[in-house]
Amino acid sequence: MIEGARAGFFRHAFRGLGPGAVALIGALSFLMVQPGVAHAAPQATNATVETPDPASITFKVRATGDADIASAIVNYKVLSPDGNVGGSLRAEVSGRTVDASVTLQTNTNERYIPTGTQITYAWTVTDKNGASVTTPEATMTFLDGRYQWQSKKRGQVSVYWYGGNEANADVALNATVASIADNETLLKVKVPYDVRVVVWRNTNDAKAAQRSRAATFDQQVITGGSRVSPDVLHIYDPLGGFEDVARHEAGHIVTKVAGDGPFTSLPSWIDEGTAVYAQKDPGGYRPAIERAIKADGTTRLRSMAAPTNQPGQVDIFYGQSWSTVKFMVDTYGKDKFAAIFKSVKDGAPIDEALEKNIGVDQDGLYNAWRKSVGLKAIDFPPVPKATSIAGAQATQQPLGIPTSVTSAENTAGGAAGAQAGGPAVSSTTAIAVGGGAVVVAAALAFFALRLSRKKA
Repeated sequence: MIEGARAGFFRHAFRGLGPGAVALIGALSFLMVQPGVAHAAPQATNATVETPDPASITFKVRATGDADIASAIVNYKVLSPDGNVGGSLRAEVSGRTVDASVTLQTNTNERYIPTGTQITYAWTVTDKNGASVTTPEATMTFLDGRYQWQSKKRGQVSVYWYGGNEANADVALNATVASIADNETLLKVKVPYDVRVVVWRNTNDAKAAQRSRAATFDQQVITGGSRVSPDVLHIYDPLGGFEDVARHEAGHIVTKVAGDGPFTSLPSWIDEGTAVYAQKDPGGYRPAIERAIKADGTTRLRSMAAPTNQPGQVDIFYGQSWSTVKFMVDTYGKDKFAAIFKSVKDGAPIDEALEKNIGVDQDGLYNAWRKSVGLKAIDFPPVPKATSIAGAQATQQPLGIPTSVTSAENTAGGAAGAQAGGPAVSSTTAIAVGGGAVVVAAALAFFALRLSRKKA
């Protein structure tokens, strides 16, 4: 009934008009309800990555289209067991064929993405007609491009090396695998992700890949290795012995899994002490703490929540941390030692975790340890109950990477439409265009009706 009335309205509206007017209105109505002209999607090819040194990553892609390229954006994610962090970089483009290139700085005051990190990336290219395409997401392992790297894998651990360094790489690989297994048993946890170990031939080769510290500290302290993220180890210095450097840093992999929770972290004395305990031998840390004990120059545990920044105290800090952890395991047993880590991971401050599992807080533990090495206990005043502690600093997280601005996921739907042979157009836009065409057609019909009445 409604359709019949509508048809009658249009017949009445056009009655009395000349053939030319009717043809004109019909042509305009036909053009307004037709969909937009389809444009071919641009193409994005030859997506590559270059890492000329450990301070930068350059992403490249060739973009071509029937229309000028309006934008070329690479969307990347730095992968981490603690949570992926993503960002976007926009290339400067001009013309229908462009070789787009953008560089991500990886070692600045605002950002540190360590060598050995895995990164995913995808390009989204859009032309001036609005058609776009997104390349498939690719994964890369960020390595120092100054060297030709080789790799091998054993279980969940991969090792990377260059030059004639394979023997040291094998030592590091085997030591990492063994240390992870030993510390998983000690702390009653399982590392749930793969681990990558990057081995340099010496400290000088690795210097550009390290995050810079105070110049004085760097000159006086040789860093043998570092856990630079939850799943990446760097091994720099052969002088300390690749085996124990790797065992130490792999110990940090497990202590993080066992003791770091969403709101609480291990203090450095127990984190570093456990890592030294994982070594085959404490090395120079043993004579350092023996000298400090002889001079009664040890440090209150409560003051060892973070590593020392005094070069002359580094060996004593590590030695006392190791000696305290050894005392805890020998005195209270491995089960209670592991339970302390679990309590911290579950949200307990370290004093609460210690009291719950071995009946003393940090000061009580310090005095028990002092007595065990022949020193007198110290009478400390009561300490207010803490709700949190300073976290261990063994891992340097990637910093300053912007959160997602234009992500590959957000543009995937539009790219799919473009790849299917036409521009990406949302259903909302189509509804709006179609509705507008109907309104204009109705207005023209109304105008034709008024015109016919005037002629009558």
